[in-house]
Amino acid sequence: MSAPATPPTPLEKALGIPRVAEHIDQIVSLGEEYVTNAPSGTPPCCAWDAGSLSRQLSAKPTAPHQIILLDMGGTHTKVATKHPSGEWSLLFDHLNDWFEPRRDTSLSPLQGFFRVLVNELVESLPSLKTAGLPIRVGVIWSNQIKTKRFSTGATTGVTGIVHGYQSGGYRKGEWFLKGIQNGDDIGALLLSECTHAGITPEAMVLGNDTLFTLFAVPGAHAGVVMSSGGNCTLVGTSESDRDELYNSELGGMLMLPESVLSEGDKEFSKNRGLALLSLEELSAGNWFPDMVSANIVAGSRLPEGRDLQPIATALTNGSLVINNRSLCDLLGGSRGIFESFSTESVTALTSLTRALVERAAVLAGVMTYLSVAPQLKAGVKRAIISLDSSMGRYFPGYFDIMKRRIADLTPSGHEVETVLVHPIPLPNGGDISVPLQGAALLLESSMS
Repeated sequence: MSAPATPPTPLEKALGIPRVAEHIDQIVSLGEEYVTNAPSGTPPCCAWDAGSLSRQLSAKPTAPHQIILLDMGGTHTKVATKHPSGEWSLLFDHLNDWFEPRRDTSLSPLQGFFRVLVNELVESLPSLKTAGLPIRVGVIWSNQIKTKRFSTGATTGVTGIVHGYQSGGYRKGEWFLKGIQNGDDIGALLLSECTHAGITPEAMVLGNDTLFTLFAVPGAHAGVVMSSGGNCTLVGTSESDRDELYNSELGGMLMLPESVLSEGDKEFSKNRGLALLSLEELSAGNWFPDMVSANIVAGSRLPEGRDLQPIATALTNGSLVINNRSLCDLLGGSRGIFESFSTESVTALTSLTRALVERAAVLAGVMTYLSVAPQLKAGVKRAIISLDSSMGRYFPGYFDIMKRRIADLTPSGHEVETVLVHPIPLPNGGDISVPLQGAALLLESSMS
C-alpha cells in the first residue's frame, strides 16, 4: 500500500484521521464481502437492483434518431436533445416547483407533472413532430426503482417500477411524488403522456444516473458516481447474467467500522443521530462541509488544534458557514471566506482540510475498485471505469489519490483504467451532464 499523499500532522494523528489508511485492508475486505453477497442478499451486502441493460452494446450503427433526454433530479428537471448531426441543445432546466402551478389538478401529481413536462418539450422543440425522425427517449430517475424491459409494440425499452417508497428510497420529497405507491410504473405513465401529446418514441430507457454513467465511456466495465453522493454499478459474471448491469447503492450501504472514524467523525455522526457512517458520508460532497466542520470543532478542543479555535468558534455561533466551494478555494491558495482569520488558523485549517480530502479520495478509490473487483476475479484482465465526480473535478489532488488507491488494490497481472468524464459546456450556458451523455450513447446504439 502506498503512503498517504501528505504525512499526517500531530493534530491529524490526535484526531484519528489516519485510521482509515491504517485499517484500509479491513475496509476493502468488508467491501468485498458486501459485493460478493449482493446477488444472494445475504447480509452484509449492498443492493443488487437490475438495470435491465447489458454493458455490451452492439457496435452496429443505426439510422439517424432524435434523441430526447429527461433528467428528473431532486430539485430541478433538465431536458436536452442530441441532434443526428451530433449537436447538443439544452431545451430547458426548471426547478421542480416551476411545474406545479401549471399542472392540471384533476390529474394525479405525477401525471400532472409529466403532462406539463411533455407539453413544454413539444413547445421547446417544434421540429419534434415535423422532422420525421424516429424518436428515442432516455430518462434519468433520481429515486429508487426496479427496472424491467418492456414492449408495447410501438415502443420498446426499459421502464422503472417504484420501489422502496416506504423505506427511504423517496426521501427527497418532490411534490409530484405525492400519492405514488410501490409497484407504480413510471415509464408507462410517462409514455402515456407522450402519446397524449402526439409523440410515439420507438425506444425509451429509464434508469438511474450511475447506470447511464457507465455508457459515457464506450466499453466501460463499471459506472461510478462520486459527487453529491457515492454509488457504483456492479456487473453480472455468472453464465445466467454475464454483463448485465446492477445498481449497487454501495456508497450508502457500506457502513464503516467505528474503529476507523476520527473523533470529529464521531461528533458528526452524533450530530446526525446516526450509529455508524457510510463510505459516501466521508467521501462525497453532500456531507463533506458538515464533516469537515465537525472535525474542526473536535480538533479545536485538542492541544494540537489550538490554532483552529477561532474558526471553530465562528462555526459554532453561526457566523461562519463553509461549503465545498470555499474548501476548494482554500486548497487552491485563496483564503476567501477565511480572510479574517490569522495565518496560523488558516494554515491549520488548510492542512486539516487537505487530510480529509485525501482520506475521502482513498475511500472513493476503494469503492471504485470494488465496482470491478468481481469482474477481475472472473478473469477480466483490463477493466475501464467511467467516473462522474465533481469531487474529482474540483478538489485538488482528489482524482490522483483515487487512481493511486485503485492501482494499489488492483491484483498483479490486471489493469484498471479510470476515466474522469466531464460535463459538456454549452455556448449559451448550462451543460450536458455525464449521465445524459451516457444515455445518448446508449440510445444511439442498435440496442439489439
